[in-house]
Amino acid sequence: MQSGQQFKIDQAGLMKAGLIPVIVGAIAGLFWITFSLWGIAGLLGWLAPIFAGVWYVMTLRKAGSMPNQMDGLVNGGILGAVVGLVYGIVALIASGIAIGSASLGLFSFSAFGFGDLIVRLIVGAILGAVGAFGYAALVASGQIK
Repeated sequence: MQSGQQFKIDQAGLMKAGLIPVIVGAIAGLFWITFSLWGIAGLLGWLAPIFAGVWYVMTLRKAGSMPNQMDGLVNGGILGAVVGLVYGIVALIASGIAIGSASLGLFSFSAFGFGDLIVRLIVGAILGAVGAFGYAALVASGQIK
């Protein structure tokens, strides 16, 4: 980053764009409740944070402003991290229910644990930034009108 170059965290834009991706992440995490949907649930765990970054840029663009590259990366990453964390928490609970373990919410024996939540947070931030950057690049190149 060059000296003097800064980014801003767009709280209003994140609040406006955040509801739909968080719901998508929660529903994707719920797919872990049925054994037959575990393959789809795993795939959606990767796609939900990307969708969050795309949705952030798309929402701001529909409002009439296009964020600059660094702002889009940072804010898309923040939204992707939140969606990844929501997905991880819901998956942690749902997989515990699916396995049929004696569980008390987050303290269940399942395929997930607290380490997975940290991984989901980091990977969600990276994928959210990738989604925001990719959508902004497609808009800038004129492939999306």
